[in-house]
Amino acid sequence: MKMKKKQYSLVGLFIVTLLFNIAFIFNVNVFADTLSTNYQPVIDNVNKTADSVELQWHVSDDDYYYFNIYRATSKDGDYQLLSQSYFPYYTDYNFSAGVHYFYKIETVYFDENDDLQTSEAIFVEDVFTPLAVPTLKTATAVKSHGITLSWNGTKDSQGYEVYRSTTSNGSYSLIKTVKTTSFDYYMAPYSYTNKKLTVGKTYYYKIRAYVTYDNVKYYSNFSTVKYAQVRTDSAKITTTYSKKPKTNTLYWKKISDGNGYVIYYSTKYNGKYKKLATLKGNNKLHYTHKKVKNGKAYYYKVYSYKTVSGKMLLSVEPGYYEKYCNYYSFENEPYDSRIQRLFGNSKTAWYKTSKIANKNMKTVRIKVWDRTTGGKKYTRHFYVTVNKGLAPSVKKMFKEIYKTKERFPIHDIGCYNWRGNGSASEHCIGTAFDINSNENYMIDNGQILAGSFWKPKKSKYSIPLKCPLVKILNKYGFERGFWGNRKDYMHFSYLGT
Repeated sequence: MKMKKKQYSLVGLFIVTLLFNIAFIFNVNVFADTLSTNYQPVIDNVNKTADSVELQWHVSDDDYYYFNIYRATSKDGDYQLLSQSYFPYYTDYNFSAGVHYFYKIETVYFDENDDLQTSEAIFVEDVFTPLAVPTLKTATAVKSHGITLSWNGTKDSQGYEVYRSTTSNGSYSLIKTVKTTSFDYYMAPYSYTNKKLTVGKTYYYKIRAYVTYDNVKYYSNFSTVKYAQVRTDSAKITTTYSKKPKTNTLYWKKISDGNGYVIYYSTKYNGKYKKLATLKGNNKLHYTHKKVKNGKAYYYKVYSYKTVSGKMLLSVEPGYYEKYCNYYSFENEPYDSRIQRLFGNSKTAWYKTSKIANKNMKTVRIKVWDRTTGGKKYTRHFYVTVNKGLAPSVKKMFKEIYKTKERFPIHDIGCYNWRGNGSASEHCIGTAFDINSNENYMIDNGQILAGSFWKPKKSKYSIPLKCPLVKILNKYGFERGFWGNRKDYMHFSYLGT
């Protein structure tokens, strides 16, 4: 670019600058005399990126002042002044993918009389970066007779339009517009649930992204089609019991538009589920799983089903329900399950008075081994009063203890003992045993608090740390009373206190 030697008047320059500032701010076209073809720009390069358009050109006569760059969104549209450049190149950063842009560039020159002259404009036609096509990832049948669509956002889009059809190649109708939700819209996951559809019917979906520029929407191409068949709701398990040994009984809510239920189970929540049973009729709302193992967790799913065109259509995927077979107490039994067993609910955790406690106790007869003074083992019986929720477990537990080859001798045993309203002892609620108390003392920092000694290598009544007796007590959820420096060797409790 050459600078003319002639100095123009300050007034002239001020007026010209003012005119073009007004033209730039208010998008007003300025008309002037036309320069010769030597001043007409010639396009050298148009470089598109995802975020910009770079224009490069040259003119044969470099005796120019600057260039005007105009832009429109159609070839014959309204070209608005976009910018001015003193060099033969310009980068447009205010650029939206999905919009078709058309550029016009002209050379500006001032003659000796300070009159503005412009060249014939050169046109750059249809500069376009398409909007990225969104990927419709899934179409999944969900509850409430719905289908949920999921996709990831695409860069530059301002929203998405969801279209639906009842046939794969049929006519698709717009059913929903989903706007972007954050500045990281192209990273964000999106979803839409189409509800209240017809069970058994298959629906087809596709989406496209859009941007809005000058109140006009511009679109990406459509995604690939995803489809899903509408299903009934799955059954929700509401209550479970182990009313008998080795059983789990499930209860669930009725699905009014189903024709029956299919029950599955697994021994791992994320494992392979096996079919247990198919129940015909939607009024059958419970099922008992037999031959299960006490203390073991089982995971259940209950599908409803509907017969469609002679075939069984399972419901949407149900959540799993964890159920321990807990007719008997067991090691690692969850705390809330223990409280439920003892008090019948998860809110109560103690008895306020001995009168209330007495009503919730039960006396059971147990058979154990003991020793004569000569060392011969013999059978004897005790009557122990325990929490009635533990009575079946206690009977089963001591039956197993009696059958061991160890035949551990027990000459005294106690459980329930109301020790006053202020006591926190589990003996008050019938959940702790003291066994052979004299030979299994309680100490705190080496000081004996109860009993006389603990000498498992010398006394047959002292209970070792590890033996079949301890193992079976642990199996049914009774832990030895070891709390830091305080150790109660006679004490085995259900709640750990």
